Amino acid sequence: MPDTPDYLARIREHAKGKDPLVSQAQSPARIAELIANVPADRLTRKPAPDKWSVAEILAHLAEDEIATAWRYRQIVEHPGIALVGFDQDLWANLGNYAAREPHDSLLLYRLLREANLHFLRALTPEQWDAFGIHAERGRITVRELATHMIGHDANHIAQMERILS
Repeated sequence: MPDTPDYLARIREHAKGKDPLVSQAQSPARIAELIANVPADRLTRKPAPDKWSVAEILAHLAEDEIATAWRYRQIVEHPGIALVGFDQDLWANLGNYAAREPHDSLLLYRLLREANLHFLRALTPEQWDAFGIHAERGRITVRELATHMIGHDANHIAQMERILS
């Protein structure tokens, strides 16, 4: 599913004025707090037949962090590289997100995020400004991708809050 203008505007609004390293570091703990002591049946319950459960969102966050890790590194290694998109619904089906243990997905997300933050903290200013050409979003620097991930996190955290309220 390609990014829509509404989605991208929402993501940008969530990330506005925030430091990518600080905000990205906070997301796993915020999610852990959100799902702490929530029974498994609530985490795996879909809010609607065509909507993801909290467990599926957690699996998505972990796998999106894999894709983002690859993108950061490819941009730095090969400035100007073409970055393909991915079909998140296909990944959810292929990865059987509905059957994933939510806390395992959160752990994977946290570990991948820590690895990505370690990578980002070591970048030079020039590397932060390296860019790739995203199939849906066009030219995107490492800094812009890191900022996008703040909004992506916030969007899904808000989604999980709505599901659990």
